[in-house]
Amino acid sequence: MDFETEAGILQYLQSHDKTRSIVAVKKLSGGNANYLYRATIAEPRADLFGGRSTVVIKHAAGHSASNRQFALYLDRMAFEQTVLGIVADASDNKDNNNKEDETIETANVKVPRVLYWDHENNIVIQEDAGMKSTHLKEFITSHVQPPSPRLAKEIGSSLGEFIARLHLYGFRHRSELYPNKMSNTEALGLSRLILYDQFPKAASKYMEDQPQFDRDVIDLASKWGGDRLMNEPETLAHGDFWPGNFLVDTATGEGNEITINHMYIVDWEMSRYGPAAMDVGQFVAEAFSLNKYRHPCEEVMTSFLEAYCTIYGDRLTTTDLKTAVIHCGGHLMAWTPYTGWFKEDEGHDAKAREITLIGAEFVKRAWIEDWAWIRQETAFRIMVDHLKL
Repeated sequence: MDFETEAGILQYLQSHDKTRSIVAVKKLSGGNANYLYRATIAEPRADLFGGRSTVVIKHAAGHSASNRQFALYLDRMAFEQTVLGIVADASDNKDNNNKEDETIETANVKVPRVLYWDHENNIVIQEDAGMKSTHLKEFITSHVQPPSPRLAKEIGSSLGEFIARLHLYGFRHRSELYPNKMSNTEALGLSRLILYDQFPKAASKYMEDQPQFDRDVIDLASKWGGDRLMNEPETLAHGDFWPGNFLVDTATGEGNEITINHMYIVDWEMSRYGPAAMDVGQFVAEAFSLNKYRHPCEEVMTSFLEAYCTIYGDRLTTTDLKTAVIHCGGHLMAWTPYTGWFKEDEGHDAKAREITLIGAEFVKRAWIEDWAWIRQETAFRIMVDHLKL
């Protein structure tokens, strides 16, 4: 069967007793690594997918869904199912003696529940975030006006609390989870390849006229960060913590004020044990880009970091701050110019140079531990103040 088409996946579903009630599937946009579908259930029942009328289906092939030439490891979906189970069990208080501080999910940030898992064919059926849900990047981009300060703070603080709780849980339970369940070495290698190993190449295009020291720092930070990623299994990390992986379902309240019903954190294939600060750095880089290229929303960054420091702050060190800022700067250099933040007809080359040099400055200032500059110029001032630097 061809799991890469609607007809093929529907044929598969209707040939199995547990999934035969699914009568229609529609391919979803936005799936880079996997093939994504929304499925409709003919007669929802409590004993069948929990009475849900729609579910989401994912199929992992040995290549990227958006680029067949880019090979991917098949076990990535097995790691996703494992970590989704870990988060769900912790949040449902099944194995933690009802300790509130062990809960990972927050009041409005959740993970989708796994409803069906075929390991042999790498097909999973998960809870649907909602027919009208959209990822956070699109949610902020699509509105004419920037998010209100209240909404920006709600988004940032909720996400900061969630990822801090994940990191804290992973640190406390490392002996049982690593390496037995979460030794996702393929994800570590792929993350190094697509980010840290790209620092020199990304910088070289726009840094020919920069001081030699600045260029040397990029090479040094590239190796240092990559080595930390591969060799320091600090805690359980999401591994791809960016707004495209946060599905937002909203409501309109009194005075047309938008409120968050819930956000679902999806796409956990890159989850692994590694430095917690790299999740933080990736999020701040993407939120920085939302603030710069879409709508003013710095409150998303600052409230995220405030919530994160409140929960995970006792574990934070200057090395974590250095890691987060370098990761953020490297992301701005290696990813932001090439992932649709600005178009070719909008002065792309000039904007790419600008953001590359901004990212390089982040990397350099973190490398030399210039905390005064970082406090003055970036949202990471929250971490600087927390560490009393």
